Amino acid sequence: MTNVMIIEDEVKVANELKFMIEQSNSNFKVCSILHSVLDARVWLMNNKAPQLIFCDIHLKDGLGFEIFRNLPVVAPVIFCTSYHEYALKAFENNGIDYLIKPIDNARLNRSLKKFLQLKEIFTEENALFNKRNSNAVSYMNGYKSSLLVYYQDKIIPISLDKLDFIYYNNYHVTVHTQTAQYETRDTLNNIITTLNPRDFFRANRQFIVHRKAVTSIQQYFGRKLLIGISSPTPEPVIISKANSSEFLKWVEGVNYQTPLPLMLENARFIN
Repeated sequence: MTNVMIIEDEVKVANELKFMIEQSNSNFKVCSILHSVLDARVWLMNNKAPQLIFCDIHLKDGLGFEIFRNLPVVAPVIFCTSYHEYALKAFENNGIDYLIKPIDNARLNRSLKKFLQLKEIFTEENALFNKRNSNAVSYMNGYKSSLLVYYQDKIIPISLDKLDFIYYNNYHVTVHTQTAQYETRDTLNNIITTLNPRDFFRANRQFIVHRKAVTSIQQYFGRKLLIGISSPTPEPVIISKANSSEFLKWVEGVNYQTPLPLMLENARFIN
């Protein structure tokens, strides 16, 4: 549902516009009708902004442009007026269209269609921006969002969200998902420094595990921990007594702020 505000000082004109908007598309709902610059400013300062605003330019206490001065309103505005000379200023004040009174259904429908098209474009662009921004944040934090692996004589990227664990054995490092395993030419020591420690934990000399893949934790000999992983592992995943407390905190989601180089040094992992 698209919430629409009407700012119009003539009650009859405002009610007619409300009827035309709601008749044009059932997804449009007029949430408020205001009749002055002051009333509109007070409303916008104290309520969540609508998704679309129809605004008359000549109101009884000033010009409609004054409503948006120094207010953080980002809702698109369709300005309505009997005058042509304000068109440029309208588009400088969140305006997406400029309707000359009297407004007919055909012209109104074109304006509403334009709004819906712009909304769709910005929705798609916003989704793309959020995806790019998420990747950028990972890059700026120094953490990878994917890992390059070798598969059938090709180098391909694997999203880290798909990984269950990374395994080292006999100078070979393999990357494991629910459905496949891949080879990487890098070492566990190098890989762990590029991964977000909130998601990945260096379990021991052989394994790096993803938090989402941990399915069970059992007490093991000598106060060690035996970890169940959602994918089959080549050998048991065992957390040493020295690292068990840190591992349990990590699984619970406690803020993990141990510097990675220090973690590696303390664990004395070699490969």
